[in-house]
Amino acid sequence: MHLDVKTPPSDPKRFVIVTPVYNDWEAFSHLLRAIEAAMPADRYRIDVVAVDDCSNAGPETPVLSGSIASVTILRLTMNVGHQRAIAVGLVHVDEAAEADTVAIMDSDGEDVPAELKRMVDAIHDAPDTAIVAQRSKRSETLGFRLFYWLYVRVFRMFTGPIIDFGNFSILSADHVRRLVHNSNIWNNFAATLIQAKIPIHRLSTTRGHRYAGRSHMKLVGLVTHGLGAISVFSDAVFIRILIGSFCVFGLAIAAVIAVLCLRLFTDLAVPGWTTNVLGFAVLLSAQAVMMPVMIAFLLLNSRASFQNIPKEHASRLVERSWRLYERAGK
Repeated sequence: MHLDVKTPPSDPKRFVIVTPVYNDWEAFSHLLRAIEAAMPADRYRIDVVAVDDCSNAGPETPVLSGSIASVTILRLTMNVGHQRAIAVGLVHVDEAAEADTVAIMDSDGEDVPAELKRMVDAIHDAPDTAIVAQRSKRSETLGFRLFYWLYVRVFRMFTGPIIDFGNFSILSADHVRRLVHNSNIWNNFAATLIQAKIPIHRLSTTRGHRYAGRSHMKLVGLVTHGLGAISVFSDAVFIRILIGSFCVFGLAIAAVIAVLCLRLFTDLAVPGWTTNVLGFAVLLSAQAVMMPVMIAFLLLNSRASFQNIPKEHASRLVERSWRLYERAGK
C-alpha cells in the first residue's frame, strides 16, 4: 500500500535516526551532511544515534549547522552484525525516550536522505503505521540482485508473507517499544516487523550509492541474513516442512505399492530392481517421518528455553556511549 504524502506542518518535527556503523566513518560524515542538506532546520530537529559495531577506528567530530541537534555514539563491546546493532540502538532510544518518531537507515549512503524526508512526512499522516522503503530502482550488482530475487521467493515459499523491504523505515515510539521486547529482532529487523503484525505502508524509493568505501557484506553474510529472516517465522516453516514431509511419505508409499504390483502381477521384473526401489522408498519414507519429528523437538525446546529479550540484554553489549556532537542551545 502506498501513501500520498501531504505537505507537513510548519512546526519542526523532532525524531531520532538509528544507524549501524562498521568502519564506515567517512561515509557516515557524508551522511550527516546529506541529511542536513535534505532536511531544513526550520522543519526538522534530528538526533542521530550511531551504533559503532566495534569498528577498528573511531569517528571524527562533525561540523554541522543545520537540522541535526545531536550525534550520539554507542560503542559495542564486540562485532554483532548490523541487525543486532539496530536492536541495540532501538533499545537505547526506547530507554532514553528521546522522540515519538524513530528512523532506521544505513550509514553508507544507500538509504537516501531525500527519501527519508518523504518517509518522515508520511508517518505524520499515518502515525499508527510503520513506513518502509520499497525499492523501485536498485543500484547493486547483478549478483546481488539475483540473490535478492531468490531470497524474496524462498522467504515467501517457507513463511507465506512477502518481504520486499529492508532496514530503511520510520517507526512510532509505540512500535519501537513492541519491537525491543521481541527476541526475533536480534535475527532480522524487517521480518520481525512483519511477524509483530505492525501495520506497514510502503513508499516507493530509489536506492542510492555508497558515499565512500566498499560494502562489508559478503556472500556468507547475505546467506546468514536471509536465513535469519526465515527463522523469525519458525512456526510457519515447521508447518510447511511437515506438509512437505507428509507429501514425500505418501509418494514413497505409493512407489512401494506400485513396485510390488509390478513385481507380483506383471512380467516386467528386472533382476534386483525391485529390491533397490523398495530400499530407496523405505529410506525416503523414514527420512520424511524423522525430519519433522526432530524439528518439532527443536522448536518445542526453543520455546521452553529462556528468551533473550533485547530490552533486557542490549545494554550488556554497549561498552560506552558519548555525545560526538551537540548543537549549542539545543
